[in-house]
Amino acid sequence: MLMVLRKWVWRMALRDARRGLKPLLLSMLCVILGVASVVTAFSFRDNLQSSIRTQSKSLLGADLAIDSREPFSSDAEALLASLGGDQSRQVSFSSMAYFPSSGSSRLVQVRAIGGKFPYYGALETEPATAVRDFQRRADALVDDKVMLQFNAQVGDRVRIGEQDFRIAGKLRKIPGEALAFSLISPRVYIPLGYLRQTQLVQKGSLVRYRVYFKFDSHVDVDQLVRRISPQLQRLGLQADTVSRRTEAISASMDNLSRYLRLAVFIAVLLAGVGVASGVHVYVKEKIPSVAVLRCIGANPRETVIVYLIQTFVLTFAGAVVGAALGAALHSLLPLALKDFLPVNASMPVAPVGVGAGMIIGLGAAILFSLIPLLPLRKISPLVALRASYETSERGKDPLLWLIFFLIVAGVAAFAVITTASWLHGLWFTAGVILAFGLLAAVARGVSALLRKLVPGFLSFPWRQGLANLHRPNNQTTAVMLSIGLGTFLLVTLYNVRSMLVNQVAEHSAKDEPNLVLFDVQKDQRQAIAEIVRSFNASFYDEVPVVTMRLAALKGKRVEELRDDPASRLPRWVLRREYRSTYRSHLSATERVVAGTWQGRVDGESQPIPISLEKGIAESLRVTVGDPLEFDVQGVSLRTRVASLREVDWQRVQPNFFVVFPEGVLENAPQFYAVVTRADSSGASASLQRAVVQRFPNVSVIDLALVLNTLDAILGRVSDAIRFVALFTILTGFAVLASAVLSSRSQRLKESILLRTLGAPWRQIVSSVIAEYMFLGLISGLTGAVLAIAASWGLSFYFFKTVAAISLPAVISIPLLVTGITVLAGGLGCWGIFRRSALEALRAER
Repeated sequence: MLMVLRKWVWRMALRDARRGLKPLLLSMLCVILGVASVVTAFSFRDNLQSSIRTQSKSLLGADLAIDSREPFSSDAEALLASLGGDQSRQVSFSSMAYFPSSGSSRLVQVRAIGGKFPYYGALETEPATAVRDFQRRADALVDDKVMLQFNAQVGDRVRIGEQDFRIAGKLRKIPGEALAFSLISPRVYIPLGYLRQTQLVQKGSLVRYRVYFKFDSHVDVDQLVRRISPQLQRLGLQADTVSRRTEAISASMDNLSRYLRLAVFIAVLLAGVGVASGVHVYVKEKIPSVAVLRCIGANPRETVIVYLIQTFVLTFAGAVVGAALGAALHSLLPLALKDFLPVNASMPVAPVGVGAGMIIGLGAAILFSLIPLLPLRKISPLVALRASYETSERGKDPLLWLIFFLIVAGVAAFAVITTASWLHGLWFTAGVILAFGLLAAVARGVSALLRKLVPGFLSFPWRQGLANLHRPNNQTTAVMLSIGLGTFLLVTLYNVRSMLVNQVAEHSAKDEPNLVLFDVQKDQRQAIAEIVRSFNASFYDEVPVVTMRLAALKGKRVEELRDDPASRLPRWVLRREYRSTYRSHLSATERVVAGTWQGRVDGESQPIPISLEKGIAESLRVTVGDPLEFDVQGVSLRTRVASLREVDWQRVQPNFFVVFPEGVLENAPQFYAVVTRADSSGASASLQRAVVQRFPNVSVIDLALVLNTLDAILGRVSDAIRFVALFTILTGFAVLASAVLSSRSQRLKESILLRTLGAPWRQIVSSVIAEYMFLGLISGLTGAVLAIAASWGLSFYFFKTVAAISLPAVISIPLLVTGITVLAGGLGCWGIFRRSALEALRAER
């Protein structure tokens, strides 16, 4: 460390730098992009969390919200009245929205609102006055994407249930909700005073009742909720406060920022590869100077420090420029992710992000630069007298292995800290090592193979170009890593998107149902069946649905389990309303994995043998033989788990957590789900229109709409991921450019020799094209193969589906990166081809 402080070391570094730092200057472009990506990701996290805290009340739109799955009882109303404050009511449910102007319909989430909600933030509408005026009459605010889909205009009519509403405005933004959610469940707001006229809220309908509160500023809402918590649990109510909503959204946004930081860290590692590549070329040119330094008395460590100082100064300058670039560009990230952000993120410069970018970028650059710098310690003074003097092999240097260990440890530390999990952090580290290791191994293998075997039938330019891949100072490994990793990321992204779309599309095959009609009442069954058969539907099935709640689990009341702080059961499994069915047989989407299926029992026998879905059984921590008690409209049913089922939830038909045998629930309050198939999109639209016009309470799920929605969502997600991956891809191109331009002097010498021997410039250009074409093709194909392997792993271990490979992406992306590699190589070397050998020699001198 004291050697760094010696004046002569700094003077020597300055004097030596006067002879040219061009290779290092080129590699600094990688540092700039790497640091800029880190500053952007870290600044985004800090600013997003700050925006969530600043806009915390607008996330809920009120100080407190109390929910119920049933109409508020008299006791609940008394409790609500005792809380005081300004109150607003909301009733929400799913229903079909019918647009008479186009004759089209769409499943939407209807929200009947009454009062001054939102108290914080605002419903953004077009025109802006619509949000203030729509509650005065039968008006509606309709999601702008639905209006665009059906070409509806402000002033048109939309029918919700039995009531027609005038569209008062387009709904653009809802406080605390991301825009992407409107693709899944578009919102329609109507006045609460007109809810009764829709005739959609019926017994058994899935409806959520909510009351919003606005209190005086001195009221401690969290303390208030803690005080009334026993009453809320007794009445089956749920409370949502600003602090709870902020905590939940902060957690989800923190997961997003973790992904961003891990993604840009790949760009930092690539930047390190670019620095190592540039420094490698630079120190190769400096070997005679190092030998001279050794001859005049400099010890090995001092010679390394001379060039480490040069690298550090330029790296620091690059980091400063990168931090400035990241600070200037970080406001673009919220624009790319706006569909997934629940707040309007403000993006001032975050000092923490700038500091993290500087530290991580500098640390990675210095560590990677030491890989080519440390071998300078082995340069003997004899090299100044005898150029062929052999130095010791680099692989035997223990300090190099220490540097490699520090790099891996740095990656692991960053991943563990970012993911807040040792397991996830180490898996990420293993994946990075595997990807980089395989690409580097392929590069080394290609070089070794071409050293021993170059096809003799190839012309001279092609043999010359392929030979350049293994000659001294080649950039094969650096280019392979940069191009191969970019290809890997892009092909994996397209494969995953194709996989998810195909996962749904495969269930739209012939003879598979593609329409599900919900909330069909008993007296509507026959008429619905006639409508469906009038359209020559090729499939028809009715599924009874009975709503119930869990009352006891293994002999303990649900209330006791919710109040028990030691209970590890998820709260949602205790609070949720279970929509169950009864039948004598398994459906095509199910198979028994434990116990014995019992399809029919005597209605008087208890406990009743039921079948549970395997996932819900794991959440409830029950297995075959365990007792459960359900409450069906005040009637207690004692049950016993007779079997566990594995369910294919991707199939377009009703699936259930709990299935009862026949002979028990036939007389319970129930509605029906009708499953059918329309053989064309036109028949599907006509059938939906006929059902909605005659039975407005019936909701329809259309597989074609599901596919379109999924494709739209994946398109938005893909755009956001591509934007994040852009940092890695640009850094990869910077590494490519650095590798091409840093080897320019070597290409110059080769061209001089070939031109002197009489080779025409076209032949030299052909050899360069052959070199970079082969290098780009091998890099692209390797990246594509790794992407196919990653896609298979994701499909098998994560998505639990059949892998789907996007052939257009697998073919086009490697060809595209090959073309870019050839273009970069040609442009980087183009100038030297036009110069005469004598002119080039003079310039070299």
